Amino acid sequence: MLERTELERFVEQYADKAYWFAFGLSRNEPDARELVQAAFVKLFDCVDAYDPGLGTLENWFLTILRNIHLDFVRRAERRHGISLDMPILGMEGLTVADTLPDRRDQALLDRLERNETGERVRAAMEELTPMLREVLILVDMEGLRYEQVADMLGCPLNTIRSRIVRARLTLKERLLEKEVAP
Repeated sequence: MLERTELERFVEQYADKAYWFAFGLSRNEPDARELVQAAFVKLFDCVDAYDPGLGTLENWFLTILRNIHLDFVRRAERRHGISLDMPILGMEGLTVADTLPDRRDQALLDRLERNETGERVRAAMEELTPMLREVLILVDMEGLRYEQVADMLGCPLNTIRSRIVRARLTLKERLLEKEVAP
């Protein structure tokens, strides 16, 4: 069983990494902060259930954070239908309708984003399915090993390998599409 001081040290050391993982999942700051806070509360509440023999505290925590995000998404989907007029959090003045694909708008956005490589990658990441974006964040951004991700997501190792290959290829295709768009 973990001591409270160990947990507090984990929170201090892991807060930033947890925030960026949550931000990658939720794609907005307020939700990311809420997810991290809820995950740390759950960590403290369920510390007795942690079994070091089944994996690292980091993997266990990321699983908690991911599950809280999935619950958050499911609740939001049940409570709200998606309106095309709904504003997008963190993107002042944009609505869901503004994000729907339109070749002319996309071409303009592509030309504007060519100067900012990081922005192009972020935009391409947004186009990935949540499943592909998730494995890409965990492996390429968080630096977790395939085995850790497989344990965390409850998938066979070969499934994770397949998803990461598909995610990287899809991301590459999206970046190339933006590069050659008129």
